[in-house]
Order: sequence, then C-alpha cells, then structure tokens
Amino acid sequence: MIADPATGDWPAPAGETSAEWPTVPGFEILQELGRGGMGVVYKARQHSLKRLVALKLIRDGALASPEELARFRIEAEAAARMRHPNVVAIYDIGEHAGRPYFAMELVEGGSLDEYLTGQPQPAALAAELVRTVALAVQHAHEQKVIHRDLKPANILLSVQSSEGGAREKQDVSTVGLGPSLLPKITDFGLAKRLDSQSTALTREGAVLGTAGYMAPEQAEGRHRDIGPATDVYALGAILYELLTGQPPFQADSWNQMLQFVLHEDPVPLTRLQPSLPGDLETVCLKCLEKEAGRRYVRAGDLADDLGRFLDGQPVSAVPLGKRERLDRLAKRHGYQIVSAVGTGPRSTVYHALEGTLKQPVAVKVYRAGICTQDEWVAWLCRAADSWAGLAHPHIVPVRRAGWWDGEPCLMQEYVPNGSLADKVTDRRYTVAQALRLVEQLTEVVGYLHRQGIVHGNLKPANVLLAPDGIPRVTDIYPTGGILQRSERWEDCKPADVVYVAPELVRDPGAESRPYTDIYGLGMIFYALLTGKPPFRGATAQEVLDEVRTQDPIPPSQLNSKITPQLAGCCMRCLKKDPWRRYHRTYDLLMRLRRLQENEDGGV
Repeated sequence: MIADPATGDWPAPAGETSAEWPTVPGFEILQELGRGGMGVVYKARQHSLKRLVALKLIRDGALASPEELARFRIEAEAAARMRHPNVVAIYDIGEHAGRPYFAMELVEGGSLDEYLTGQPQPAALAAELVRTVALAVQHAHEQKVIHRDLKPANILLSVQSSEGGAREKQDVSTVGLGPSLLPKITDFGLAKRLDSQSTALTREGAVLGTAGYMAPEQAEGRHRDIGPATDVYALGAILYELLTGQPPFQADSWNQMLQFVLHEDPVPLTRLQPSLPGDLETVCLKCLEKEAGRRYVRAGDLADDLGRFLDGQPVSAVPLGKRERLDRLAKRHGYQIVSAVGTGPRSTVYHALEGTLKQPVAVKVYRAGICTQDEWVAWLCRAADSWAGLAHPHIVPVRRAGWWDGEPCLMQEYVPNGSLADKVTDRRYTVAQALRLVEQLTEVVGYLHRQGIVHGNLKPANVLLAPDGIPRVTDIYPTGGILQRSERWEDCKPADVVYVAPELVRDPGAESRPYTDIYGLGMIFYALLTGKPPFRGATAQEVLDEVRTQDPIPPSQLNSKITPQLAGCCMRCLKKDPWRRYHRTYDLLMRLRRLQENEDGGV
C-alpha cells in the first residue's frame, strides 16, 4: 500500500550522533525516536520533574515556513486540549531559538502499524481496540478538534504490566497484539479546529491525510465538509485492516488510491474472512460509507455499537439490502435502476436510465462469484471482435460491459415489450403465428452461424419483442460464453433447465455447436404450438433426466390443428442425437417456408 509522503514516518538518519541533536533548555535529549512530515520526535529527560518525555521539535526550524510554524503550533494546542487516558498527554509547550517544541507523554510500546503483520486479528480484540480509540476520538470531538489523520501509525500502544503500569518497550514480535496493550492517539499535525480559523491554512481542494485512511471528502479536498464523520471513516478503515489483515483499498500510486477511495466500495469483509460475524462487518462498512451522512454521526455512536457487539447484543447498524446496494453501484456508474425485468439462474436484468439524458437501457448483472475479474476482462477482449462484426436489426446490441463490486454486468439496448417467455405462458400461438416467428428466429440464428457464432442458449426468455412484434435475440454466446459454461444445474429452478440441449446435459462443459441452436429453435417452436415446453419435473434434476432420456409427446397430440408434417418438422429439431437434426439452419428455414406456402402447414 502507498503512503502519503506528507504525513509518512521516516527513521532517524543513519549515523546521527548526540552532537547533532538540538539543545532545548530544561531537557536532555537521549535518542531520536522518529520523524514525520513536520517534526522530529526525541526521547528526552525533563530535568525539572525528573521524568522521561517525548520531545517534538519542528524540522529545520530556521528554514520552516510561516505555514509550517503555524501548523506545528496548531498541533500542540489541539493536543493540549485533551485530557483522556487514550490520547497522548501534552506536558509542556515552548519555543527556543525561534524553534517551537512541545513535550508529551512517552509511550514506548510502539505504534499499531508495527504490530500488524498482515494477519487478521480476533474479532473481539479488534472491536475492543477500536471501541477504545473511538471513545478517545469522541473526547477530541467534544473539544472541537477533528484529528483528520487517524491511522495505525498514529495510534501508539502502551504495554501494561499485570499491576496496571506501563512496561518498557518490548519486541513487538514477542508481545503480539493483545488486551495488555493500551492504545493512545497521537500526532494532531493535521487537526482541524472547529472553533477557530485554523483551516484557513488549508486551501479548498488541497488533499491532506494518508490516502488509505482518508474519507472521500478529504480525498476531494472539501475541507468545509470535514467533521466528526471524517474521523469515523478512518476508524472504520483501521477496523477493516484489523479484521481482514489488509486496508480497505490497496493501490500502486497515490492517484489510483484516491480514485478507489472516491469511486469504489471496499470488498465486503466476509468475502475475505467468511467466519467474521455479520454484525461486525455491518458496523465496519457503515463507517466506510462514501456519504458522510450515512456513517455514524458521532465516534461515540460507533463505540456504542461496538460495545453492543462485544456484549452479544444486536447492533444498530443495518446492512444494505441487495437492491439498495445495486442502486448505489449503478448511480456511481451513471445509471438509475428503474425496475427488475427478468431473473435467470445466472443473472438479473434491470430496466435502467443512462446518463443525464435518461436514455433507457437494459443492465444485466450476473451473480457474484460466477467468474473472476481477470477471467471477465480476458473474455470480454475475446468477445469484442464478435460483437464488432454483428450488424443485424434483430440482434440486441451490447453497449458496454462493467465490473460492479465483484459482479460482471452488461449494458444493452432496452426492448420494452418483454420477452417471448411472458407471451408463451399467456396464450397458445396460432400455427401461422408460430411458423412466422420461428422462421424469423431461424433467419437470425443462420446469420449468427455465418459469422462463426453459436448462440448456445436459445429459449423464450432470450427472445425479446419489439413494439412491432418482431423478435430481438439477446444473450448470444459472446454475451454468455464463460458464464454459460459455469452453470450448476443443482442450483437452478426446473424452468431454468428445461431448454438445455441433451448434449449439454450429458456434458455441461461441452462446446455449443450449430445443432445446439437448432434444438433451441425446436424447443421454442414446440412451446409456441402447444403453450408449454415438452418436459416437466418437480426439480431441476427430474427435468434434466427427462431431457436426457425421454422423447417429447408429438405436438399434434396436444393441438389438433397441427398437421403431421408440421409436427415432424418440430420433432426433427428435438432429436436426442444431434446428427439426426437438421444439419443447417438453412435446411430448417427452407422447410418452415415451404410449410407456410402450402396446405401442409395447416395455414
């Protein structure tokens, strides 16, 4: 993860000696502890009270700008307001030779980031630690101070003895992160005073903070919007890292990190740690909301909810519903979801409005886990050439593709009259209507085959109807592909598998061939003529067993208007052996046209 160069920590320069340390009356500097964006911290002995302190002096005092001097004083004044056991105490503030300094409590247990090794911490321990820090942050807010740079490096840990006193610093690898560590907030160098003009030093639009822990309002430089909820966000980021072993976002550059903070949602914690309690995940994600108004209003409210979790009580935070989460994702990408128009075993299709012009589109969102993002991107690159070559008025075009928080999605033209599946359940088509419709679909499928594309998933739900009643084919192989082959039959409903070709039932990983589309056309033809598909079952497995082993009842036995010739055409498409079907869509198309031209079709 990247670090903000303005607030990062630097080790003491190698080889620095005591002769190079500054002189501060009343203090004896013993060693350098670390360096930050504005100051250097030394371990020192305060002679008057005979105690060890951490002494912070501004870096390069003689060369410091007026703004740097002012910020240093703001930090000292902000920290001096605190009277809380979990905030590093300020003992003394002064200036020597034009170089301001302040003496503060010496905490020798190291910082929280030294204890974090990329391993998730126990849920109760993480919740208790952040709860303790949140109460200290609430105290700061009550003193009209927003920290604005909360992160593991700015949380020091005092190692407590069994008698309750602090022990000398120990190797963090032997101590480990545990209940004996008392957290203390430090470094108010970027603090915002709510009761002064201290933020006049910060130009609107300037970004201050550490990218991985800053709230979106910080990342955009909206300093007028920075308030208690900004620190709540940072507490959520710290809790996220404690629970998962990694911060909410990781990036290769500062700018990329800011884009993630502004526009992406963190991966749900239970996706990284499936055993994590759901209530704790809900609490953490509430802190990390993009909109400040959706976070906890007060750090104390966060502490209260963490207390409820620790006590085994229900938390006040409510997890996002699936639809609410989708609405927010869509809005972030420029879409407004209107309604769901269809749900299948792999995806749900939504009617949405795109952009400022509110153009209607269909957004198809696949279920999470159906493929990885790398697989999705690689597959899209391969499918792009196929899409580019399709130019048929009866094929629904794909406008763009996306990846919404672990879910692949496609944006397509919106066809308002619904799908053929809705019509088949309403009424039985006349023989003439069925012949005409299947002829149109066969012509479209023949066009796809000439382009070297197999649809692979022909069924009434994938035939949309334009306002003039002309069919529009969707979900062709370039928009199904890898997703079709990932089907798990046991997770499906009976209606979802009834149109699967026998060869795909026998071998779900098999590649779809042109004869698979001919079977799909025959199934649609059968449903139009009879008003129902040829196979039924109480479960998906029962339906698949029928598809694999049983021949359909001839449609002429279910509809007296169907002639033997017409039934023969339909039944040939539905042969179990693919090589006994029509060899080409052209052969089927010619047969359908002849049936319409003479009395054999029953017209």
